[in-house]
Amino acid sequence: MDSLPGVWNQVLSVVRLALVTWALVGLVLAVLPPASAYTMEGKWPKPAWIAICAVAAIAFWLAPLSILGLVAMVAVGVFFADVRPAVGGLRR
Repeated sequence: MDSLPGVWNQVLSVVRLALVTWALVGLVLAVLPPASAYTMEGKWPKPAWIAICAVAAIAFWLAPLSILGLVAMVAVGVFFADVRPAVGGLRR
C-alpha cells in the first residue's frame, strides 16, 4: 500500500499529459479552417474556440481532475463532437 501514492501520481501525470495533448490538438484544428466557416455553420467565432481550447489546455495542466478540468473536458468535447465536424471540411 505504500506504493499507491507513487502509482497515483504516475496515473495523474499520464491523464494530465493526455488531456493537455487533446486540448492542444483541438487548438491546432481550431486554427486551420477559415473564420468564415464558423459563421457559415452558425458556430461561435473562430477566436472563441481558439481561446476555449487554449484555456482548456492550461486548466488540464493545472488541475486535470477538478471542476475546472471537467468544464474544460466538456468544452473540448463539444469542439470535437460538434464544431470540428461542421467546419473541418471547409478550407481556404
